[in-house]
Amino acid sequence: MRLVTALLISLITSAPKPMEYIYHPPESANDVRYTYHWEILRTALERTKEKWGPYRMVPSEFMTERRQAFELKHATGKLTVMYLSTTPDFERTLIPIRIPVDKNLGGYCVFLIRKEDRARFADIQSLDDLRKFRFGLGLGWIDVDILRASNFKVVTGSSYEGLFEMLAQKRFDIFLRAAVEVLDEYDQRKSRLPGLYIEDDITFYYPLPMYFWFPKTPEGKRLAARAEEGMRMMIADGTYDRIFDKYQRWKIERLHLKQRKIFRIGNPNVGPETPFSDKRLWFDPQTYK
Repeated sequence: MRLVTALLISLITSAPKPMEYIYHPPESANDVRYTYHWEILRTALERTKEKWGPYRMVPSEFMTERRQAFELKHATGKLTVMYLSTTPDFERTLIPIRIPVDKNLGGYCVFLIRKEDRARFADIQSLDDLRKFRFGLGLGWIDVDILRASNFKVVTGSSYEGLFEMLAQKRFDIFLRAAVEVLDEYDQRKSRLPGLYIEDDITFYYPLPMYFWFPKTPEGKRLAARAEEGMRMMIADGTYDRIFDKYQRWKIERLHLKQRKIFRIGNPNVGPETPFSDKRLWFDPQTYK
């Protein structure tokens, strides 16, 4: 009996320790913004189990985007993977996987507005026309600096849920929402906030490559290397596109992105290392089939 017990203990203690991916959880019960992204990561880790061994995906405590970046930069262990857009600071201080997780679909934004304001958007012809409106975004969101760099008026709110209320209460005119997010958000809240409306004709675009980021430590490099290997396997065999279609096709079609007028601004955070040349990594409404 002692021998059996000793063997079991030996097997348990010699088993490889799972690689731990600690990620940020949803911000509310209605927050489904990142379900797709974590499925991409989970699938990549599953694909690499034979080579890299076991893994765990563990939700962290709630953190603002700023706090997430702080924890990762300081390698505190409270977070080991973050999903955010590129910035020069992140490129210097963290390890990215330079594959835009959502194929930059999040760079195609639509307007969540008040239904009573629909007529105000009917004759928009230029970026200057759009600069007359107040845009709502979350405090500390990377998009705030992108819009302000192009001279747009931005009102910030400290609560994700509170931003919907702020729009309804006329604190700003447009809640700028990514095409990947807006339909779920609207469908979940339309009965409680019936005055909200998804504007029909305009897409507001800027390049916004959203990457998985890791601490600049030996373990962070290992976590990133495994995830990138799995993601590139998925791109090569079509798994990545299939998951993208599963989550995003209905949004692209329901928002009729191909037919909308597009207004474009730049993103001062995008550097020369951005993989624009690999067209497999980028969504384009005009070529998407």
